[in-house]
Amino acid sequence: MNTLRVGLIVNPIAGLGGAVSLKGSDGVADEALARGAIPQSEARATEALSLMRQLAEALTVITGAGPLGEDAAMEAGWPVEVIYHAPVRTTAQDTVQLARRLSTLRVDLLLFAGGDGTARDVADGVDDWLPVLGIPAGVKMHSGVFATTPKAAGLLALGFLRSTARRVAKQEVMDLDEGAVRDGHINPMLYGYLSVPENPRLLQGRKVSAVAGDSVAAEAIAASVVDEMEPDVVYLIGPGSTTWAVKRVLGDHASLLGVDAYLNRQLLVRDATAAQLEAITTGRPARALVTCIGGQGHIFGRGNQQFSGTLVRRLGRANVRVLATPSKLQSLSGRPFIADLHDPEAEKEMSGYVEVVSGYRSRAYYRCEAT
Repeated sequence: MNTLRVGLIVNPIAGLGGAVSLKGSDGVADEALARGAIPQSEARATEALSLMRQLAEALTVITGAGPLGEDAAMEAGWPVEVIYHAPVRTTAQDTVQLARRLSTLRVDLLLFAGGDGTARDVADGVDDWLPVLGIPAGVKMHSGVFATTPKAAGLLALGFLRSTARRVAKQEVMDLDEGAVRDGHINPMLYGYLSVPENPRLLQGRKVSAVAGDSVAAEAIAASVVDEMEPDVVYLIGPGSTTWAVKRVLGDHASLLGVDAYLNRQLLVRDATAAQLEAITTGRPARALVTCIGGQGHIFGRGNQQFSGTLVRRLGRANVRVLATPSKLQSLSGRPFIADLHDPEAEKEMSGYVEVVSGYRSRAYYRCEAT
């Protein structure tokens, strides 16, 4: 007899805009699909659910029809109870309504696959006592309610459901105005709290902002990086305030929140898509310059989905440099860098020590893990 009930909500369009340089999915799903974006949220939900097979005899997934969760649960092989049907094109209100029904049913745990916008919708629909866990599937995830990766979400959910002492803590739900983000403005706001299973190792926590003095440190990093750029090597520079310092040294017209490609210190492609990055690095030596997210540690999979698994496998860990100020490294409190690429071979390639540039001619090596 199945005694555990897990609620599941999948946002079918979550993360669509990442690989095609749209900085999110809100209001641009059709454009993202037209650019060749491939939906990822269902596959990421399935990955998390598949890691919970030890509960096969005890668990039922309660969810919405089709892409709202039923498809992912069926793919993972779980018994499914459908309690909500939505139109072909789902909306944020469908997430709110499904979350509300799952809260009323008092499920043991509500899993949702999406990004910060989905977390807001879930928070609008549930009572604050209900245990909730986010499976990361969006472009931007500033909130502290997500596991570090889909695999981590599955392991954390498994441990929580098997525990006789289920501990939760309130975590922040943060979000950005995606329209403002596309215009280069980053201003995350607090929208509420959700009760999330406790596990500092598997839970990503909230993003930690830059501190006073970081801009000076970033300028030193930029000077070092530019001085050491090699001729005829394509440099792929990701988004972020630390990498932005490098782009400013190299000249105008770069993108703050996109991935820009440079050759011989000249801008080759501005705000490139995943397909463009793969094309321009074919048959050419190339390096990736990325930063880590303060307090979380992600170097791939958060706001820079243009770095595909295919591209990272091609580059190899030896050709990835992480640009991080000393305060950003300290904010990790020893937690590893994380490469959330949804590509087992690429994640295996990135597992190990990665070179970090933390000042002018100042280098270190820091551990990177897939989970």
